[in-house]
Amino acid sequence: QQVARGEYVLVLFAGVGMEALQIAGRTEATRVVAVELNPVAVRCARNSHKMLARNKAVKCLGAAERLEITEGDVLEILPKLERNSFDRVLAPRPKEGSNDGDMGDGTGGAAFLREILPVLKEDGGECHWYDFAADHELPICSRTQGTIGEACKELNLQLEILNVANVGSVAKRQTRICMDFRLNGKIS
Repeated sequence: QQVARGEYVLVLFAGVGMEALQIAGRTEATRVVAVELNPVAVRCARNSHKMLARNKAVKCLGAAERLEITEGDVLEILPKLERNSFDRVLAPRPKEGSNDGDMGDGTGGAAFLREILPVLKEDGGECHWYDFAADHELPICSRTQGTIGEACKELNLQLEILNVANVGSVAKRQTRICMDFRLNGKIS
């Protein structure tokens, strides 16, 4: 519902492409780019992409032509994308391996944000950052706000937190949240 006509949307860690397919099929976004590392998930997303092209019931014409599915590591793909070009980014923080923000070296979220922020439009670009929070952190989620704030500060970007939503439980006393934020230009 938040995607406006003409937006460039980036969906990271896209899995089988559910969000990217829905955005392409139900909105008038100009371009939707999905990035996923898992080759099996990418194959599923590409099969769905083919079906999207043949689907006569799609709400917005040209949906398949506006959707691009890219296989690869987000940290390798992001530096190759045009800077300051995406109006909206959907990005779940990794929760496994060495880039896990909780278990690995603890910098996973920050490392991804430092790569995501340069491709987001620095004046009005919005990010839907999915993270994990303990129930005692709700509703403010200051740890997540701090991670985002530090990444923005490093890149000299003004930050506005728009919303924090509880989007589901992942374990006892552990919640998945979506923190929506907007960039409001460079810090002067």
